[in-house]
Amino acid sequence: MIIRSLIVFFNLLPFVLSFLRDQRKFIFFGSSLIVTKAAHLKRAKKLTAKIAHLGPTFIKLTQILSSRADLLPEIYLNQLSTLQDKVPPLETKKIIKVVENEFNKPIGEIFEKFSDESIAAASLGQVHRATFKGEDVVVKVLRPGVEELISVDISILMIIINFLLRVFPTHEINILSTIVREFSKIIKEEMNFSREAENVLRFQKNFAGNENIIIPDVYMELNTKRVLVLKYYKGIKIDQIEELTRINLDIKKILENLIIIYSQQVLIDGFFHADPHPGNIFVNQEGKIILLDFGMVITIDEETKRELVKTAIAGANRNFDGLMEGLSMHPSGPEINLTVLKDAAEMMMNIFDKKKISKKRIKELSNEIFNTFYHFPLNLPSNLVYLFKTAILIEGIGMKYDPDFNGIKDGTPIVKKMFGKALKEPPVEIMDFVFSKFRDLYKLTQNLEKVMRLAGREQFRVRLHPVDIAWLEGIFSYMFRRVLVSITATSIALVGAILYLRIESIWLLLISFGLAGFLLLVTFALPARRVFNPAEWHRKRVERDIEEKFPFVS
Repeated sequence: MIIRSLIVFFNLLPFVLSFLRDQRKFIFFGSSLIVTKAAHLKRAKKLTAKIAHLGPTFIKLTQILSSRADLLPEIYLNQLSTLQDKVPPLETKKIIKVVENEFNKPIGEIFEKFSDESIAAASLGQVHRATFKGEDVVVKVLRPGVEELISVDISILMIIINFLLRVFPTHEINILSTIVREFSKIIKEEMNFSREAENVLRFQKNFAGNENIIIPDVYMELNTKRVLVLKYYKGIKIDQIEELTRINLDIKKILENLIIIYSQQVLIDGFFHADPHPGNIFVNQEGKIILLDFGMVITIDEETKRELVKTAIAGANRNFDGLMEGLSMHPSGPEINLTVLKDAAEMMMNIFDKKKISKKRIKELSNEIFNTFYHFPLNLPSNLVYLFKTAILIEGIGMKYDPDFNGIKDGTPIVKKMFGKALKEPPVEIMDFVFSKFRDLYKLTQNLEKVMRLAGREQFRVRLHPVDIAWLEGIFSYMFRRVLVSITATSIALVGAILYLRIESIWLLLISFGLAGFLLLVTFALPARRVFNPAEWHRKRVERDIEEKFPFVS
């Protein structure tokens, strides 16, 4: 573990220090470092390469972080999203050894045929084709040693996170801590193929009446914690639009079915395939969607599911207050800045309502929303983050098919049809509704009492807008630097005077006084560019951004 800790530490430390330096977290002098876009891009590419080198734990964790617009700037999100969970395949004999150890018998007694070449190799598992009782199957095998490696990596990550929480207890580090803890649970479940087999059976039950989706059959007699055997289906990756068009498939219909499938998972079943990417979604010759890899799933409880339905309805009906209420339902983390979210959502809806919108405009809009999430203290619910991954996948496929594809505009009518089903499970009784309103009223009175109690103890606090915080930070930083340099100059002058009295060197006295005078001169010459009216600055910045980035809105 010590060697692994050193490897992780020396790979990630330069990037941690760079990010902290950018935000002036551990220095006394100077303003925040101004880093160019090109420098950020170069750093993001290096970070992606380092993470790929560190192995499965960091690759999997980064795939989650690459959807967290509230944690990382847009440049890093784009670069980290290119990180693929692909690794060179292990030697087949090592994979066969795992299978034989699981069943305590030679591979020839388990399968009639077992392919020497893998059809997929990821950081956790490797997949080979085989023949079982005359049927074509795929055998997914957990890589040997991966469980121990991930366990060590998670321990190292928690040590690093706990240290950062003590030294730099910021909002972002708190969120990162929550993500790592949640990730440690998910990754353990993903490495348990017996659990994945149960997930497959549940998905088959949920989509039993849907003829547009194929959930592969699982061979339970060949299922263990490290080996999973599924029926083989031939298909084309869902993002290979040219190949799908060549065999005369209706791409628009496929996208519609994909939206329905994932909407059902979230709004009706409460059982969500949380690892959507083209390598896990195929289409067969008949246009049916083949869903693969059920290791990472999210269970959505009834209350959360109902809130998500309400949020979806509010979004479809352009009810922004209802939309913000749904987004703020997550109980953990600091209070979400609803005003900022509401402005971003309203801007997004207004632009997507247009009949046509170019790729460039969509990119500008996405960047603006990402920057909003990053610069303001938001805490995105984890369920929402996984939904974003699905939305990004659908949008990307749609844009390949049609440059004018509008995921929100085209998907809203489809989702609206499903609201009836979702709201019927379970039915809402009138008395339940009345009691819920009384509960809301009771909570309101409790909150008012709490506010008055805090005010009486002079503990009432007011949240400041992030722009005002930045302004105050600038003033205090400016004042602190002046005081610090003044103290330094005075100390030099005093030391010079004391030494003069001891050794009577006029040159030493002149040098010390000259240096002190120079430092004092520099102190009063420090620029005060951070001392300004925040409201006026914020107004001008918003006006400039709207004019430059969204000229068609005005």
